[in-house]
Amino acid sequence: MQNVREASQHKVDEIIQYITEQIDKGVWNSGDKLPTEKALIQQFSAARNTVRKGLAILEDKKIIVRHVGRGTFVRDDQADTNTAELVAWSEASPSEINETRILLEPTIAELVVSRATQTDINYAKTCLDGTLSAKTLEKYEYWDAQLHATIIKASKNNMLTNIYQAIHHARQRVEWHELKRRSLNEERRKNYDKEHTQIVDSLTRRDAVALRQALKSHLQSVSGNMLNPIDDSSWSKPF
Repeated sequence: MQNVREASQHKVDEIIQYITEQIDKGVWNSGDKLPTEKALIQQFSAARNTVRKGLAILEDKKIIVRHVGRGTFVRDDQADTNTAELVAWSEASPSEINETRILLEPTIAELVVSRATQTDINYAKTCLDGTLSAKTLEKYEYWDAQLHATIIKASKNNMLTNIYQAIHHARQRVEWHELKRRSLNEERRKNYDKEHTQIVDSLTRRDAVALRQALKSHLQSVSGNMLNPIDDSSWSKPF
């Protein structure tokens, strides 16, 4: 019995160390969504109670925050001060989110190409590499969100960045991830890869016209695919 308890505690320590290291390394930043309990159970071959114990300890330490029905997130102290606004945004439907993104992102292309630093461009390339090499939907979603957030931040406009942060939080809802999973297969993913590559290439060349068109085409593809789910999605498992 003692050995069972020790083994369980060892798993708890492993989970805590893993999550803490990912945050310290910048793999997960403030407000980012962590893997689901199910994913952690599979990754560490641990019992559900063991995973929940580790998450509870991290929450007590104010490293993460858990929301029923939405998931577990890296704690964002700044976002915590705007909880009411974020809750209101989180009620937006996926179609409303997509409409807002289509209206917002392409229209700031000129700002982005004129203000983006080389660091912004380099990180956009890192995000693109992340989407191209992702083996799970969770990892793909992470790098996809990072890429679009990087483009917004490159505008150097704090109001635009705050608006997009609210959109990012709204995208963490369970319904969004389920729609995304059901809307994607390998063929659609390849199209997204091409579209993401065009976005980053346009940014690298500082071509505002091309960037605006690339963003608009990509976001329209995402919106259309989410409105037309498919039955043969392979994204519910590693790919």
